[in-house]
Amino acid sequence: MNTLSEAPVIKGWCPGLYAPMQAADGWLVRVRPEFGRLTAAQALCLAQEAEQHGNGQMTLTNRANLQLRGFSHGQALAFPARMHAAGLGLPDPAQEKRLALQITPLAGLDPACADDTLICAHLLKTGLLERDRLSGLPDKFGFAVDGGGICPVGALRADILLQADRGAWRVVCGAARSLPLNGPQAVQLALRLAEAFVVQGETQRPMRHPRCGARLFAACDQGAEDNADRLSSVPPPVLVGQIVPALYGVGVPLGSLTVPMLRACAHSAANGDGWLYLTPWHSIVLAGQKTQPRMDGFVTDPADPRLRVFACQGVKGCAQATVDVPAQALQLAADIPETMAVHVAGCRKGCAHPAAADVSIVAGLQSYALVRNGTAGDEPTCYESSFDAVRTRVRAWTAENAPKEG
Repeated sequence: MNTLSEAPVIKGWCPGLYAPMQAADGWLVRVRPEFGRLTAAQALCLAQEAEQHGNGQMTLTNRANLQLRGFSHGQALAFPARMHAAGLGLPDPAQEKRLALQITPLAGLDPACADDTLICAHLLKTGLLERDRLSGLPDKFGFAVDGGGICPVGALRADILLQADRGAWRVVCGAARSLPLNGPQAVQLALRLAEAFVVQGETQRPMRHPRCGARLFAACDQGAEDNADRLSSVPPPVLVGQIVPALYGVGVPLGSLTVPMLRACAHSAANGDGWLYLTPWHSIVLAGQKTQPRMDGFVTDPADPRLRVFACQGVKGCAQATVDVPAQALQLAADIPETMAVHVAGCRKGCAHPAAADVSIVAGLQSYALVRNGTAGDEPTCYESSFDAVRTRVRAWTAENAPKEG
């Protein structure tokens, strides 16, 4: 059982289709829908899987994947074949592992998103499938195609990104970025940088160690610009409520989905264009809708404070946690203003929200560590002995940041 003085156990990988992970509530399995998109039929298939073989609980992750919980080991091992049959995975485990690829969720729906976002994404997918050498990348190494628009450029996070830039593309890797390129050129450079990572024997991912990017550009004999000033994360878009006509988002508090929630979402999608567009920001977008879908468990108000709190599974799902982290995060939601984000973690890994938050809280067995404007793994600003004291502290910090009258 973890205390604040203990270092968390870091496995260094996330569960995948062929790599289930044991947790306190059973085995975790995960699907990585192509470009974060599910058909209504696939969503119903996953709801049945969660109900029949898991504990009915699912998580929408910060990579727009879906994680199903509470499987037996045998069912976790049988899961990939069923998902391949449903069009939700590849038969080759090595290829499946390499496809850690996100795109702007509204590509093809948002006229302000770069027109060739989907084209670049398909080219990059093909390149990742063809290059066996890239199986040597770390398990968490990821790619993204960031076309901008309603979801602003910089909102997606990955080790190697293609970012739209005034009709061209730049490849971003850590603290370095390329000069403007066309789409196919950018895709090829992204693949070369990834291969250089493997060949050079790098072990520190660019997203975690930004200086790695400059080394990879140099290894490719490719000129690059300093990107350090742009590394501060862009505030994530709130894709909840009406986004544009016929396009609506529903929020998933803490990313936690139940079987009835996913089934309801699938039925709403079937009444629209037939797709669920998963986002890395705990929401699902539905297109072709006449009005805002109303479904139990989802959030439809973009100002709802539950959209600005983040939490892991806590003691119910993780052996390293000691308290009911989700319940405490939802209690804190009532205390935070619209401009504030709060992360409550069961240990210093901060799996639910690796980025900095206005307040990050690590719940231990005997005390809570609070970090202002940082991550769960940063040096604590202070400690509190009880959750009531944490709420009092957060309210005080909120009052300090409130605008002054007059």
